[in-house]
Amino acid sequence: MSVDGSVWLNAIGGLADAPAPVRAMLADAVEPLPVPRPQEWLAIHEERGQTFDDFVRAAIRPAVSGRTIYIQPVDAEGALTDTCLSTLAAFTAAFFQLKVRVLPPLVLDPSSLVTRAAPDAGTPQVYAGDILARLYAGKPADAFCVLGITAHDLFPHPIVSFAFGEASVTCRVGVVSVARYGPPFCEDAPGRHPGEMRKRCCRVIAHEIGHMAGIAHCIYFRCLMNGSSSLVESDRRPLHLCPIDLRKLQWLMGFDFAERYSRLQQFWRGAGDDAEAAWAENRLQAAGGPRLAALPAFDSGLTWV
Repeated sequence: MSVDGSVWLNAIGGLADAPAPVRAMLADAVEPLPVPRPQEWLAIHEERGQTFDDFVRAAIRPAVSGRTIYIQPVDAEGALTDTCLSTLAAFTAAFFQLKVRVLPPLVLDPSSLVTRAAPDAGTPQVYAGDILARLYAGKPADAFCVLGITAHDLFPHPIVSFAFGEASVTCRVGVVSVARYGPPFCEDAPGRHPGEMRKRCCRVIAHEIGHMAGIAHCIYFRCLMNGSSSLVESDRRPLHLCPIDLRKLQWLMGFDFAERYSRLQQFWRGAGDDAEAAWAENRLQAAGGPRLAALPAFDSGLTWV
């Protein structure tokens, strides 16, 4: 599947009204979405796409009293350290420009969960809907959304092999899994590529919160909101939004582009990821923001099962 210029021009809405940083991305920072390979997301899923105007008609801007993202560890002891959760919270705050709080760990009664053996590996899986229901029941009154992070491998539907995450736009609760970022699915993960593991977690967190914000899968450009049906395909997604989805998020949250890119640049510099920091710096310049002084790298403290 490929999308011609007339389709994405319609999808982005009236360019005369688009913020200047969004127009700048169209000029120098868009990546075409390649034709999907067999078994990739768009080869096996029919998706019509969501235009900016579609989004605006359906989206509900968060109230002043509902602008906190809650991150809820769920049965994740031994998989995610406190430092790791703090790192992911810092990324989330920079990306969405909302306050982020990490809740105390939640341990679920195994008897309350529907489980099965994963069709592709035979390892235990948990039905994502059971976790979503628990998160919704305990959702704080001031929450924009609640995102669970679990070490359980997840399945969203009996006919689906697995899911990296699942989210409800109506209830604004979601859950992501780190299970497939380590053995037995990804043998080279533990301790060998901590930067990649951090990026994988940041990618799936931002993707699922994007869904809770009402943003559908992107079919127009290479984008954080592209669908994925494997770890390899997921890893190819960039850690940023295409211009169409960036415009949606800014309309919803009302953030300042320069402030957002400044904070993202600061985060990635602190994480020691020069490539992501440089990308954010380029967008910061397009948004008219000042350059930031380099920050020292920090130890993320990531540990994985």
